[in-house]
Amino acid sequence: MTRVGLAGLCVLLLWGHPLSRFHGVASEHSPQSAAGTTSPPRLLVIVVVDQMRFEYLDRYSSLWSAGLKRLTTEGAVFDQAFYPYLNTVTCAGHATIGTGTFPPTHGIIMNEWWQRSERRRASCTDDPGVTSLSYGGGSADRVGHSTSRLRAPTLADRLRAASPTARVVTLSMKPRSTVMMAGKAATAVTWFGDSNAWSTSTAYTTRLVPEVEAFVAHNPVDRDRHEVWERTYDTGRYQGIDDEPSERPRPAWTPRFPHPLAGVKGTTPLEFYNLWERSPYSDAYLGKMAAAQSRSFQLGQRDAVDFLGVSFSAVDYVGHDFGPNSHEVQDALVRLDRTLGDLFTHLDNTVGRGRYVVGFSSDHGVADIPEALRRGGVDAGRVLNTSVQKAAEAAMVAAHGPGPHVAHVEYTNLYLTDAARARAAAVPSSLTPLIEAVSKMDGVMRVFRGDGLAQGRASADAIERAAALSYFAGESGDVTIVLKPNWIGTDTSTTTHGSAQPYDQHVPVVFMGAPFKPGRYSTPATPADLSVTLASLVGLAMPGADGKVLTQALR
Repeated sequence: MTRVGLAGLCVLLLWGHPLSRFHGVASEHSPQSAAGTTSPPRLLVIVVVDQMRFEYLDRYSSLWSAGLKRLTTEGAVFDQAFYPYLNTVTCAGHATIGTGTFPPTHGIIMNEWWQRSERRRASCTDDPGVTSLSYGGGSADRVGHSTSRLRAPTLADRLRAASPTARVVTLSMKPRSTVMMAGKAATAVTWFGDSNAWSTSTAYTTRLVPEVEAFVAHNPVDRDRHEVWERTYDTGRYQGIDDEPSERPRPAWTPRFPHPLAGVKGTTPLEFYNLWERSPYSDAYLGKMAAAQSRSFQLGQRDAVDFLGVSFSAVDYVGHDFGPNSHEVQDALVRLDRTLGDLFTHLDNTVGRGRYVVGFSSDHGVADIPEALRRGGVDAGRVLNTSVQKAAEAAMVAAHGPGPHVAHVEYTNLYLTDAARARAAAVPSSLTPLIEAVSKMDGVMRVFRGDGLAQGRASADAIERAAALSYFAGESGDVTIVLKPNWIGTDTSTTTHGSAQPYDQHVPVVFMGAPFKPGRYSTPATPADLSVTLASLVGLAMPGADGKVLTQALR
């Protein structure tokens, strides 16, 4: 058993996990790990593809020949892996993958939510106590980012606590993706900031990380400015049509290929960065950066167990703009397949094929485009936050007099003003008019009082259970709204996610590496199992986790 150092002890006490339950990290001379091998992996890799439905693994696999192909043929694929909760969004998903817990434990309920004490909407990673740092001389992000709102330790946190020499490197286009994989401390945490520059945070470092700084300096994003995104293969190899009428890409692009990263005539130079993020070129850059950092930090090549977390964002951006059936999503996956293939080959050559393991998943899926479904006769549509707030406020004014009664609506979460909240606590029936009014809205399936959801986590009612597993007292709304299947809560993008429907909850959970038996497994699983299973390979316990070790796939 590896001895826990002083820094690790502080982390464990901070999280409130007794040392008696902590098993440490296996060394080369330790007893056999959960995989039944005396040589535990030296590098734990988590790869997340933002907005990847499980069905893509089968539906679009004929187009793949490299990394995604390798995961599905050499990996252990759990084809019944679902998020069990309602708010299937990026920050909550990455927190679940990173910590092995669900929102009632880790506390991350959405990407943004209403801060009652501050009377404002804030991001899951906003932290006024830290500052963003930008590489390449760019201006810093407007806000600092950290895991100050995260209530559970990540796998990377536990790894560093058990072995202070462990190196943790995470990167993504989005701060919420990379931060939630890293945890409280890390060697390098990198994202593409809202200032159009690669960034990090003083939560992790007091100065720019030299290894990252060198890579960014030698690989300027602007090098892609004149690239044009075109389909990789002939049009006939792609399913469906190229220009679904309801697609709503950025104004600089049309629904049809090709998509120039510089935009059309008249596009401002700054729009390039938005288009680049929404293209496979950002994924390719991220893959190269991950390979470079694994080499610079010698991940998996020292007498320690290291961690690499990479979250690819392009499929999410593309899916929001073009929908899951588009040629754009299909080609983004084709190109991601090649990017992952290059990354895995790099790790084969530098770390060693038998010395690293990969856990692969997604933070959520995505709904079909509601307007396209309606043309096909399916009940589908949009329920906007503004409409919900208007109906709820009107019902409360009619019942209780002038307001305001509703402070904010954030997708599934409705927040009352302090006065209305106090009244609801004293007289629970005072919320009845609001609940009845919202329940009658087109597209609304269920409405729950927040103060009753904590008891619903084991409910036999699947929708109530999903809502309860997204609820965190003090942070979640006073009312939770669940939409009908194929109804979404936005008009700012072509489609979105965030429901308890299979198209949002059903995602890949795949493991690849020497400890795993390749094949398909029908064992029920969740993305929370990912980090717990990887931790078991190096003898690292994760007390308090909601996930489990997926022993069925272990040799």
